[in-house]
Amino acid sequence: MKILHASAEYFPYIKMGGLADMLASLTKEQSKTEEVYVALPLLGTMGKEPNWTGKEYKALLSEDAKEETMAVSLLAKARFLEAVESGIKLYFFDSELFRSLHTIYGTAEEHYRFAIFSYACYALSQILQVDAFHAHDWHTALSLTLQKNSSKSIPSLFTIHNLAYQGDHPHWMTGFLKEDPFLLVTSPFDHNEKCNYMKAGILSAGQITTVSPGYREETLTEPNGFGLSYVLNKRKVDYTGILNGIDPDEWNPESDKRIFQNYDISNWKEGKQKNKEELYREIGRPNLPLDAPLIGLIGRLTYQKGFPTFLQAFLERRHLPHRYVVLGSGDPETENAFFHLSDSMPDVFYFYKGYNESLAHKIEAASDFFLMPSLFEPCGLNQMYSHVYGTIPMVSRVGGLRDTVEESNVLKFKTGIVFEPDDKSSLGYALERAKDLFVSPERDVVVENMMKLDWTWTKRKLEYDTIYQTAIELLQ
Repeated sequence: MKILHASAEYFPYIKMGGLADMLASLTKEQSKTEEVYVALPLLGTMGKEPNWTGKEYKALLSEDAKEETMAVSLLAKARFLEAVESGIKLYFFDSELFRSLHTIYGTAEEHYRFAIFSYACYALSQILQVDAFHAHDWHTALSLTLQKNSSKSIPSLFTIHNLAYQGDHPHWMTGFLKEDPFLLVTSPFDHNEKCNYMKAGILSAGQITTVSPGYREETLTEPNGFGLSYVLNKRKVDYTGILNGIDPDEWNPESDKRIFQNYDISNWKEGKQKNKEELYREIGRPNLPLDAPLIGLIGRLTYQKGFPTFLQAFLERRHLPHRYVVLGSGDPETENAFFHLSDSMPDVFYFYKGYNESLAHKIEAASDFFLMPSLFEPCGLNQMYSHVYGTIPMVSRVGGLRDTVEESNVLKFKTGIVFEPDDKSSLGYALERAKDLFVSPERDVVVENMMKLDWTWTKRKLEYDTIYQTAIELLQ
């Protein structure tokens, strides 16, 4: 089967969140049995220089260029440049719309950029004559509408990674969608008096998935549907939740070249102790006590991630022996609060603003616990990384976190600590339980439970195969 993925992110070239890691690891597993292609924007600043093959492909189908519009002109000048990565063919959309960018999101014209990119991805699927077309999140959702309207429609799948971001724009900004090369009737995508790209993807795709069964159920009702639950319920029979997986070549304490010392299930205590010691040296805190629990936090500092709730719980439980290392950036108010704690309580708290892939691995390897206080979480990957690294995840009971982390007073099997979302008392009590678990013999059992879990893509790839086959059968 020939599969083309269309995405705004792909590790290590463009990464802002879990989408990049998810797609890179999924396609790596798929490439073992299928022909896999990935369409991406070509930015001015990339995380890695692509391994170019020298081949180029058009981004505009000749039959869609009847009128000389701005979009047609831009697409006529653009090209897809082919590269290869571990047996996967990557097609970078080389256009003046993206070439000057140093980050993929947050530009004033992103509604236009991603519409043009979506058309180009649709055109590429037709040129390559793939068997299945797989678009990810709102950035490429319009490609599914073009696919549906085409006389040569290709079986399609739309994966929702985060329903909170929908690509909704005022109608006056999206009038170009009625012109060549789109020629779209946009009224079906109206939502709250705006043109909503996410809604377009949901209505147009042959099949729809999201990144965990728990998040699927949550998005079928409000407020977790973010206004689109009624649309998802219309497509409920075509809507599936499939947990993400992780790449064991990237995230494995036995072979990870980014951490200070490798370890496995037989020597995890010694390995963590050494990684903690070296991490403290690297961040300029060499005198922090090694016998105190270290809690790691990594993520975008956005409303979704629940960091204000954590700050409230932390301040109420500042007497606990925990130390904290935080890596992330986003909301200025949250950043300022973390900077303040890092400066005023250097013996307890450290904050690194930004994202650093190497430091993220070192934090996972060194931490005893990993905290994810999300208000909602489509899947989450760090709790899976934490399991693999013997780092006990502390997670709110939402979405993919509740699908992957177990805590029970009845059952012996436990793979983390679970608390209620947006509840400082529940989170505070979780911090108390972490203190007790750190010195308890039960910790050994929990860590062994976690490190034996299989979060690779082997099973999940088969679930996607089934969805592709369903989409193909719908068009036969």
